[in-house]
Amino acid sequence: MSVSGSTDFNLTAAQIVEKAFHILGKASEGEALTARMMNDGLSSLNLLIKTMGAQSHLWTTEEGELTMVASQAAYVITPKPMRILSARRHQNGIDTPMNEMARSTYFDQPNKTESPSTPVSFYYDPQRSTGTLYLWPAPASTIIADVTIRYTYLRRMDDIDASNDDLDMPQEWLQAICWALASDLETEYPVNDPRLANKIDGKAAQLVAGMKGWDNEPASLFFQPDLRWDGYGDYR
Repeated sequence: MSVSGSTDFNLTAAQIVEKAFHILGKASEGEALTARMMNDGLSSLNLLIKTMGAQSHLWTTEEGELTMVASQAAYVITPKPMRILSARRHQNGIDTPMNEMARSTYFDQPNKTESPSTPVSFYYDPQRSTGTLYLWPAPASTIIADVTIRYTYLRRMDDIDASNDDLDMPQEWLQAICWALASDLETEYPVNDPRLANKIDGKAAQLVAGMKGWDNEPASLFFQPDLRWDGYGDYR
């Protein structure tokens, strides 16, 4: 027999919730989930997504670009990135990496906007409702027409707002999510057999760990000392 030729298999949020309850042995004989069970499942699924979204994933890492304003050091980024992983100056087709500063290092700088020049460092402040990217030093008027800031950032995963929504993640994660959701729901919907409970928790942990191992760039990593600009003319 020939293969299907398709690779678009997916599950909606409702189907994932149903699968999780079936793993728990609830409503597994063709019975429909109650409205309460579906609401509990969708709430737990959103919580699970938010917890997972706090970690870096290949599909939530994206690129952004900032147009600078002369003598302006702080820029509110919309939509708000969870983190800015790296930044670089882009000029005439060439990208030059910028140094990331810690919060205290940036705010301890005595001169942030008085002597505009070419930004060499950045600090990103991810507050609850807004995210602000700080450049140091602030850009001079002579460079803003030719230089932009490009950055790599971690975005938030989309919420589940309706039962027929798809998950904002690759289909390879579907099985791990179903079992992880079942494990989460055990507290509210306990199973009678402790051996089944242990199996659910164990398989959920195994599947999630396996997907985390896959969810990494295959490229080689190179390590070197992290030299940071101290603001007084030296790298330390």
